Amino acid sequence: PVAGAALYIGDARLTDVLAALPPIIICGGAQANCVTLYGGQNFMVAKPEGLLEVSSPQAREWENFMPVPARDVMLLQRLTKDYWSVNGAAPVRAGFGEFRLKFDEYFVDMVDNLPIRFGSNPGGIVLTTPQGVLQVQHVPGHVPPKQVWIKPLGNIGNRALQYLTAASIAARVPGAAVRNIHLEIWGRVEPAPRPGAAQCASTGVESHLDVEGLADCLRRGEVDAVCIDWYPFHLDHYPSRETCRALFPPAIGKADVQGFGRHELVCSIRGAEILRAHHPDYFPLPPGYYAKLQQETGLDLVFYGQIEDDPYSQVLRAAFPKARFVPGIDQNHDFEVLRRSVNVALSISTFAWLAAWLGEAERIYLPVGGMFNPVQHPGQLYLPLNEPAFRYVLLPPVKAVNPFEDIARFWLMQETIAMQARPIGVEELREMLVRAGKLGNGKIPVRGFDGASYLANDPEAMAQVRMGHTTALGHYLSHGYLKGARHRPFDPLFYASTYPDAAEAVALGHYPSLWRHFLEAGEALGHAPVP
Repeated sequence: PVAGAALYIGDARLTDVLAALPPIIICGGAQANCVTLYGGQNFMVAKPEGLLEVSSPQAREWENFMPVPARDVMLLQRLTKDYWSVNGAAPVRAGFGEFRLKFDEYFVDMVDNLPIRFGSNPGGIVLTTPQGVLQVQHVPGHVPPKQVWIKPLGNIGNRALQYLTAASIAARVPGAAVRNIHLEIWGRVEPAPRPGAAQCASTGVESHLDVEGLADCLRRGEVDAVCIDWYPFHLDHYPSRETCRALFPPAIGKADVQGFGRHELVCSIRGAEILRAHHPDYFPLPPGYYAKLQQETGLDLVFYGQIEDDPYSQVLRAAFPKARFVPGIDQNHDFEVLRRSVNVALSISTFAWLAAWLGEAERIYLPVGGMFNPVQHPGQLYLPLNEPAFRYVLLPPVKAVNPFEDIARFWLMQETIAMQARPIGVEELREMLVRAGKLGNGKIPVRGFDGASYLANDPEAMAQVRMGHTTALGHYLSHGYLKGARHRPFDPLFYASTYPDAAEAVALGHYPSLWRHFLEAGEALGHAPVP
């Protein structure tokens, strides 16, 4: 083609095709059956958002185009909007990009499939791949089930907390279900495949999630699935304590397990991999810490759990010759023992925390240190300040040390904890939470997320969504929020003039932008984002 020449694709002019569906011109590098378009001295450029312009001085990978028959333009548009079953499998959405159609794990090169051949059934098409022929059947009116899918991580305590978060989201969405459950001690092992990238949004690596906002996006169909891909350690996520107890009855085969009595304080002991300092904020508690608890309570100490032949266990035994040392049996049994004891001193452990949370102990001593300290981990919260059974002991900010590598430094860390550990009241903890909130809580607000508005302002995200690599919400959670992208209509001039207190808070540095003020404070106050 030359400058001013008219190019036809099938029976349609190029301009008509682009007006119908700009993203059919997709980057794919040099390919068979492609053409390079230019006018004057410049080549035509296709941008990720689907726009075309004659501006490139050389033909690169973006300047190779595949002519598409006009009939197939409309079919490709329909493909990416509806649901399709490939070889009788569950319905999925199609993505399109880089000269390929994508149906979840199936990739179909369009070079070998244009014009598209229709199958024998109404609404069916036939596509070829190197692995064979695909029968793709249209599924009209398909409404995908809503789900919260869990990527199981860590020990049973971590996976149970993932489940509680998933259950809390699903409970807010009519008909939604929790999928891929791996809770062996409760007899619930229900594997399920991960939802396709074009249907779901991952929660990423944040511990504090916008549970209501994610549920809102599920209800409105911004996504069909939310994937819990990290450790959601925050009390705001979980159902009420009574509901949690109902969700987790006694472990399988352990209905008759007995806890320790009223005159005893059972001290949950974490050893094993914790002694190897696999995580900097998981560490064992020193003998001096337990001595303070014994002095305060007057109870007989029972050390229970991972009691082994290691330096830490040996020193504990020497420090408390009259105490009982009871090695654990298995995770099912140990969990129920902690859950059913009258007085519990928690280790820094989600396993022990969850057992106490589900139980009905009269006194629960929680060490506010390591991963339990909201200042060290602003995105996590384990402090049920409204539960009277919980008592709190503040620890100094230390990190784990491996005694098998540096025994002297390990005992220095233990001595530091023992010397500085002190009781801390609820009001002082509330002040600590305020300070922790200023450090950032990791929570990404998504309530009211408008995928169309978000994509209209982010061409790169639009391209990723069209290719079936992600959803608008998924892209926002993983990329857009970090860039300060807006996912809803927002007028900063209107907002600043209407709410001068918001403008002042931003000017003083309390919020990085007016948009963030609206997300994190303004919406809850009833502020409007636009006139």
